[in-house]
Amino acid sequence: MTCVTTRQLGAAAVVTAALILPQTAFSADEAQRTERITIAIPTDLRSTNPGVQRDGTADLIMNHVVEGLVGHRQDLSVGPVLAESFEPSADGLSWRFQLRKGVHFQNGAEMTSADVAWSWNRYLKAETAWQCKRFFDGKQGAAITAIETPEPYAVVFRLEKPNPMLPLFMSNLQCNAAILHPSSVNEDGSWKAPVGTGPYVIGDWKPGRYVELDRFDGYTGREGPSDGMTGAKPALADHLRFLIAPDGTVMKNALYAGELDFVPELGAAEIPEAESRGVSIYKQPILSWHLLLMQTQDPVLKDPRIRQAIAHAIDVPSIVAVASEGVATANPSGVATASPYHNATHDQWPAYDPALAQKLLKEAGYKGEPIRIQTNMRPGGYHETAVTAQAMMQAAGINAQIEVLDWATQLQNYLQGKYQMQSFVYSSRLDPALAYSSIIGDKTEQPSASWDDPDAIKLLEAAKQTMDPAVRGKIFDRIHSRMAEAVPVIGLYNDVRVIATAPDLKGYTPWSAGFDRFWGVTKTK
Repeated sequence: MTCVTTRQLGAAAVVTAALILPQTAFSADEAQRTERITIAIPTDLRSTNPGVQRDGTADLIMNHVVEGLVGHRQDLSVGPVLAESFEPSADGLSWRFQLRKGVHFQNGAEMTSADVAWSWNRYLKAETAWQCKRFFDGKQGAAITAIETPEPYAVVFRLEKPNPMLPLFMSNLQCNAAILHPSSVNEDGSWKAPVGTGPYVIGDWKPGRYVELDRFDGYTGREGPSDGMTGAKPALADHLRFLIAPDGTVMKNALYAGELDFVPELGAAEIPEAESRGVSIYKQPILSWHLLLMQTQDPVLKDPRIRQAIAHAIDVPSIVAVASEGVATANPSGVATASPYHNATHDQWPAYDPALAQKLLKEAGYKGEPIRIQTNMRPGGYHETAVTAQAMMQAAGINAQIEVLDWATQLQNYLQGKYQMQSFVYSSRLDPALAYSSIIGDKTEQPSASWDDPDAIKLLEAAKQTMDPAVRGKIFDRIHSRMAEAVPVIGLYNDVRVIATAPDLKGYTPWSAGFDRFWGVTKTK
């Protein structure tokens, strides 16, 4: 199999815009309060149960309602949120979290170590169906063997073996390991409603129309500047309304009409008109990863020669140019271009070579069996990626077909592994080990995993056992090189978001994590 770099294939230069923006300090006396900020979201809220039945929309909304022990700072390092401090034991077999005093839940109760232990013991129960349980039960990270509460404001997590990445896993935005009050569930343990510690509470929810959050007047946040998911979180808007607008044109027109204050994705071609209307535009490189998933247990795609043929049939930079409207650069690797671990190794990928694709198809005995690419019509390049890939595959003699689904159905199929191919996007994983954990795993325990190669699983586990950058970098190089041979997925690019806000929206700061925060945001009168 021949390989070339994505740069040799004609990819645009890597975006060099700053990923880390200055922190913002807030003063309650100086801040200007506003009644409501209206934010466009592409889909409805799937669930108010943090980390359960989640997607990017659920993460966005619920991270304004609940908080965890730790979180990512603006520079992507991990810092305390509900914890005051945290440190491992000398032998690495436990982590102690000292809690902030005086933190109150949205029902008025003070948070103590008992609430932390209750929340985490609930996450670790199989019946909770927490999507990140695998990082804490021994499947993809050292198992938590006990959660102890030696003091009202101290919690100790005991581990089966040292895990230097425990705080990083806990701060994962997709996990949303929120500390909840026990009244969040019914007597039988079933989910009721979130009682968290965040600056907003769930208010009026009109399914299919909008979700509104109300300011929590009793919020006890951290002092100091706003800093990623840590630091101050002043709720300057009395209400945050997340308005469902699944179509990009609808979002844009609503913004121009003054019905929206924030649009998360604007087409690059629409920037000149938006700027002429006084709209504020932010171009933010983020760590989300667009890719084409392949079901490696599918009767057709289980043959690696078929998957290699598809890789050679697809001109990655051309797909990136179409799907991102020319603002992103190709990246086939789970190590984001903005990551310090990204190097020339991660640009290596099967060269665009339709003739070689046809040769591999013939060797594999391919007889024109249909290969369906599942996609959806939400903004973000899903459909554009699928259609462009279909045309390229068909040109190489592959019977590629498009299957357009609603997002909820596609996501459920992804979670259950019920697809041949999917045009998919992983929201920002702030460490390569987290990105690779989305595609590498035992399919019997993680049906959504595309790649259940035992050696890849061992390499990923090794990357989680050390925080030494030199050691981890070599491991990530080996994972990508192996992936370029096996082709369980076709990585495409890390996003560059084009964000649009109303002219009078003030205080919004984009973030390379790709997560929007609306504390500290207000509107001028």
